[in-house]
Amino acid sequence: MSLLMLVLLLPLAAADGFSSLVDDARLKVVLNYPVEVRLGDCFTLVLQVTFLGDVDVDKMWLKVSYTSEAGTTTLLQDNLVSTPTFYPTGSNIVKTYSLCIPNVQRRDPLVTATFYANYTRETAYQPLTHTWHIAAVRTRTYQDLLNDLNRAQEQINQLRTTIQTLETEINRLRTRLEEALNTAATLMTRLNSSREEIHRLEQRLQTMSDEYRQLNDRFVSTVGELKALQATYETLRRENEALSTSYQQLLHDYRNLTREYSMLQASFNQLHELYEGLVGRHESAKQQIGYLQSQLDETSRELADLRLRYSLLSDENLLHRNIAYAEAFLILAAVVAAASYGLSRRRMLRSPPALPPPPPPPNT
Repeated sequence: MSLLMLVLLLPLAAADGFSSLVDDARLKVVLNYPVEVRLGDCFTLVLQVTFLGDVDVDKMWLKVSYTSEAGTTTLLQDNLVSTPTFYPTGSNIVKTYSLCIPNVQRRDPLVTATFYANYTRETAYQPLTHTWHIAAVRTRTYQDLLNDLNRAQEQINQLRTTIQTLETEINRLRTRLEEALNTAATLMTRLNSSREEIHRLEQRLQTMSDEYRQLNDRFVSTVGELKALQATYETLRRENEALSTSYQQLLHDYRNLTREYSMLQASFNQLHELYEGLVGRHESAKQQIGYLQSQLDETSRELADLRLRYSLLSDENLLHRNIAYAEAFLILAAVVAAASYGLSRRRMLRSPPALPPPPPPPNT
């Protein structure tokens, strides 16, 4: 089974995420998604499957889940291919989904996407399963905190400007108090009012400062979580590199075994052809031996008939000579048959023994 080559790109500070998966140079899966989602909000997920080679797909589906401490909730279950289908090189499957996050606050919820495909690699169907952690779900995103911080800073600057303006007004009122004693009571009242306003603004400034410190603490905590996630990503990247190295080694061993198997198959075919030839020669020799045996039996019967005739005509000298000649001929024929049989037997004994049929090749 072929292994996977995974290229995962997760921009931590960007608004959108992108992941690409290439399997065995036959299938490429691209997933686009946001890296942060608010509770109760909806987001768009885009899936693109590209076939880099001719493959037969048995099944293919995509599943998106919402995971928190309360368990896992399925947001999407889409069967992309439900029956065996052939896809030529260059074919594409593009899907766009709109998904919504439940409006229930959980601790550290996460959105994951799982892709499954069962298609032909080498000579048989083999499954491919991969899971992406695509989005972190929060009540307030990092951009929301940054906007609140900017607004707080603007309010602080405005309050400082107001304080400076009020101090200028107090100084002007004090000057007028020295110049016009008749309006002293009115100016004193206005001064007291101004002091109260300053005190109120100072309290408001103190409150805003406390809120700013709280926001700064939350920002530092968020940065720590971001660094922890980055360390986890580096660990996963190193594990992926180690798996890729193991895959290359296994692929090299597989190719060596394939070459050895081809050589053994060729040797087996040669031995099988030699075995078939020896079997044919053996059958031919058996037929020749049977033929010679039948000739020998025929000759024996003729010899018995001649001996019988010889016993009846023993008084005739000419007949004796003819029978002697016939016996010599029959004996010569028997010797020739025996010699032929012995020669065939010797050739069979010199031939190598028949080889047993080779074992069947292993299933690939």
